[in-house]
Amino acid sequence: MIFSTSKELIKNVKHFLDIEHYSFTDNFLGRKGAFYGWGRKSSGLKAVYLAKKHKSHFVILEDGFIKSLGLESKLFPSFGLIEDSVGIYYDAAKESALEQILNSYDFKNDKKLLTEAKEAISLIIKHNISKYNHALNLEEDYFPNNGKKRILIIAQTKNDASLTYGMADKFSMQDIIKIAKKENEDADIYLKIHPQALKGIKASDINMKDIPPFCNLIMEDINPVSLLKKIDKVYTKTSQMGFEALLLGKKCVCFGVPFYSNWGVTDDRVKCERRKQKRSVEEIFAAAYILYTRYHDPYKNTPLTLAQTIQTITYIKDNNLHKKGFFFGFSRWKHRFIEPFFEHEQFAETFFINPVFGKNHLRIAVKKGLDQNSLIYIWGKKPFKSIEEYAKKHSIPILHVEDGFIRSVELGSDLTRAYSLVVDKYGIYFDATQESGLEKILSETNFDSKIIQKAKEIRAFLIDNRISKYNIHEHKDIDIKTDKKILFVVGQVDDDASIIYGSQHMSNLSLLKTVREKNPQSYIIYKPHPDVLVKNRIGNLSEKEILSYADKIIKNTSLDTVFKVCDEVHTITSLAGFEALLRGKKVVTYGMPFYAGWGLSEDMLTNNRRKRKLTVHELIAGALILYPRYISPKNHKLCDIKTFLFKFKQEKLKSSSKNQISKKILTFFLRKIQLIYRAVAR
Repeated sequence: MIFSTSKELIKNVKHFLDIEHYSFTDNFLGRKGAFYGWGRKSSGLKAVYLAKKHKSHFVILEDGFIKSLGLESKLFPSFGLIEDSVGIYYDAAKESALEQILNSYDFKNDKKLLTEAKEAISLIIKHNISKYNHALNLEEDYFPNNGKKRILIIAQTKNDASLTYGMADKFSMQDIIKIAKKENEDADIYLKIHPQALKGIKASDINMKDIPPFCNLIMEDINPVSLLKKIDKVYTKTSQMGFEALLLGKKCVCFGVPFYSNWGVTDDRVKCERRKQKRSVEEIFAAAYILYTRYHDPYKNTPLTLAQTIQTITYIKDNNLHKKGFFFGFSRWKHRFIEPFFEHEQFAETFFINPVFGKNHLRIAVKKGLDQNSLIYIWGKKPFKSIEEYAKKHSIPILHVEDGFIRSVELGSDLTRAYSLVVDKYGIYFDATQESGLEKILSETNFDSKIIQKAKEIRAFLIDNRISKYNIHEHKDIDIKTDKKILFVVGQVDDDASIIYGSQHMSNLSLLKTVREKNPQSYIIYKPHPDVLVKNRIGNLSEKEILSYADKIIKNTSLDTVFKVCDEVHTITSLAGFEALLRGKKVVTYGMPFYAGWGLSEDMLTNNRRKRKLTVHELIAGALILYPRYISPKNHKLCDIKTFLFKFKQEKLKSSSKNQISKKILTFFLRKIQLIYRAVAR
C-alpha cells in the first residue's frame, strides 16, 4: 500500500499514482506501507517521519522539469512527476536520487539513452519548451541591435524551495548584479523577474527599489527558451533557466547549488563536494529529464515518453488549446450546447460575455482576464468593433463560429441543440467578401483517394436517408402535371448573414422576379424558408406576391421531396443549393455561397479567388468532412462524421415516431415564448 497524509497531493497526482489517505487513526493503528509526500512541504516531512517511525520507506514527489501549459496549478495539470526515495533534487544539503544517478550511472554504455536525450533537447530548442509553457515567444526586435553582449540575471520567487534548500544564501541578488556588471563591463545587463511574481502569484526574491539603474528590467512574461536564444551568458542562484541556457550552449554562472551545477558544465561560486563526476550537458539532461522523471498526459490520462510529452505540449500550444476562451454573440440558450464542441481546446477557463444592459462587452471581458493568453470566438459575423480593435492591438486571435451544414432534427430558431458547428480562424464560410477556412480548404487541399471514397459514402448515406440541415418536414409526394421544365426557387431569411455577406442584398421577391424573367416558359415551385414559415425570422411573402411569379407554393414538405420532382434549383445563397448538387441537380446561384465558383453550379456572380475546378466529392470532402465539428446526438461527445450520421439517423427516426399532434402543440407555445425570450437574450 502507498499512503499520503495530504488529500490535496492525492488529488493532484491521481493521474500518476493511486495513493490512499493516511489518517490519524491509521497512524495510531500502526498501518505500514510506503509514505508519499510533496517536496519539503509538511506532507513530505511527514512522509520521512512516518517511514522512519514504521521502519518503512518514503517517496518525495515534485513537479517535473517540463510541467504544464501554464502557471496556475489548479488550471494547468502537470505532465511530469518526480519520485525520489532518497531526497529531492533541489535540496543540495542532502543527496538525492538524481545526484546518485549522476554520480554512478554508466552513460557511455547507454548510447540509446543519450540518443534519446539529444533528440529531446533538439525538440525543446525547436519548439521553445520550458517548465511552464504559456508565455509568448520573444519578439525578434526586442533587444537593441547594438553589437553588445547580453547578460541575463535571473530573479526567482521569494522563499522558493530551491533557494531555501539550494545553498543560495551566500550571495544576495544585489551581490550577483554587482558581480555580473564587474565581469561584463561592456555588456548590456538584463534582469528577468519570475513569471509567478509578475502575475502576483508569489513575491520576487529581489526588491524593485534595490535594482541599480544600469539593469534593464525584463518585466514581460516571455517564453524562457526563446529569450535565452538571444542571451550570451546567464547568472542565477538555482533557476531551471540556467540549465535551459546550457541546453542552448550558453555560459551559466551559479550562486547556489542547483541540480545541474558542480558537474563541470557551470561556473560554480558555491561548491558541493559530493558531486565528484564530470558530466556533459546531455548526460545531466538524460538523468534529470528521462531517468528521474515520469510523464503522463493529464488530459487524456495516458502515459507518455519525454518526446511524446514535448510533442503533445507543442501540439496544444500551436493549436491554441490551452488558452482562455471568450465567447461573444452567443445567445444565452446556446451556452450549455456549445462547450462540447470545444472539448479538444482544453480551455483553462471559458467566458460567455452577454451583458444584460448596455454594450460593455470589452470592459467585462478585460475584467475577467481577456489578454494575449486568450482566444476570442464570435458568433457568425455579429459586429463587436471594440473587441476586434482590442484583439488586433494585443495580437489576440479571433475565430468565427456558425452552425454546421447538417445541424439538427428541429429548427435552430426553436432553440434546439446543434450537432455540428464550424469554427473558422480566417473568416466564415458565408462571407464571400474574404477568404474563409472552408474556401482555403477547397482551394488548397490535395484530396486523396481515401477521403474521396469517404465522401462518396457520405453522399450516398445522406441521399438514402433524406438528411438535410434541418429535418422537420415530412417526405410527401408532390403531384405536378406538366411537361414544362420544373424550377425550384428556394426562399431564404431576408436578413440572413449569407444574404448580407454573400449577395448584393437580393430579396426573395427579387429572386422570384429574376427567375421568371429568365425562364418565362418554365414551371416554378417556390418553397419559403422554414424559419420564415413559423414566424421566427423575417422574409415572408404573401401568396399573391409569390403566385405572381411562381406556379406552386410548397410549404410543409421536405427539401428532398422537392428535389425529386424538379429539374433545376435556383437560389441566392441557400444551403439547399449544396444539397441539390449532392443529388445531381443543376444549380443556379444568384449570390456567392460557399459551393459556388468551383465549376459545379451556374453562377450569376463571380469570385476571383476561386479559380480551382472541383468535383462534387471534393466539395463534400471539404465542406462536410474537413471543415465542421460534430458531436454525437447520443452522448454529446465529439466524433467523426460517420459516427455522427449514424447516431443522427437514429435521432431522426426517434423524432418522427413521436406523437406529432402533441409535438406541434408544444412547439407552437414554445415559439411564442421564444419570441419574448429572444428579445432579451441576445
